Amino acid sequence: MIKTKDILIFVFAFFVLFSIGFGFYLLNDIQNNYDENPYGISEIKSDSILDIQINPKLMKFFSNPIDLVEFKKKNNGYVTTTVTNGKEYYYHPKINDSILYSYNYITDNDRSKGVNEVIVFKFGENKHKFDDETEILIELRIVNNDNNLGHTSLIGFSQSELEHEFGSSYTIVDEHIIYSYQNKILILVMNNSFVQSFYYSKLNNEKIERDLIDRILQ
Repeated sequence: MIKTKDILIFVFAFFVLFSIGFGFYLLNDIQNNYDENPYGISEIKSDSILDIQINPKLMKFFSNPIDLVEFKKKNNGYVTTTVTNGKEYYYHPKINDSILYSYNYITDNDRSKGVNEVIVFKFGENKHKFDDETEILIELRIVNNDNNLGHTSLIGFSQSELEHEFGSSYTIVDEHIIYSYQNKILILVMNNSFVQSFYYSKLNNEKIERDLIDRILQ
């Protein structure tokens, strides 16, 4: 006849063996996980990563629409300059002893459309010098084609050519195609699906609304 004492010894022995075995299992599992991911960082699956495609040509345009130094050299003698008042939407660095200059370029194209205007922020001892290399481009108002604009010569582009050049991430307001990035905006005035004129502005903030677009186009 099995005694109660024997039963208790058997149960206790089974519990000890089970505990030891379970302990080895946990230790092995933890070690495997540690080897695979020693810092405990959750891996992000590739299909959960948001893949944002930024058009490189558009980024190049916004980072430096024109080489001001070269542009002025090529157009020297065909430009008038004047101090101008800044628009409230202009980017305006907090630099003392500064002014805004307007360069008005005369091209050989249809002058009845007006002249191309370049607005720059100038400061310091070079602020009244035409060959100033420290000035900051604030705005382009281009109504006539100018070969000296280089890759910024966009007048005459079709909508499909714009999409090929800058991508299709744009907004359409009335007959205007609008690209923007951070505090910079490019507004292309379209006529029968071709660029008639365009405006580039460096803004004082990144908030772009319809009212701002209207003010730039004035």
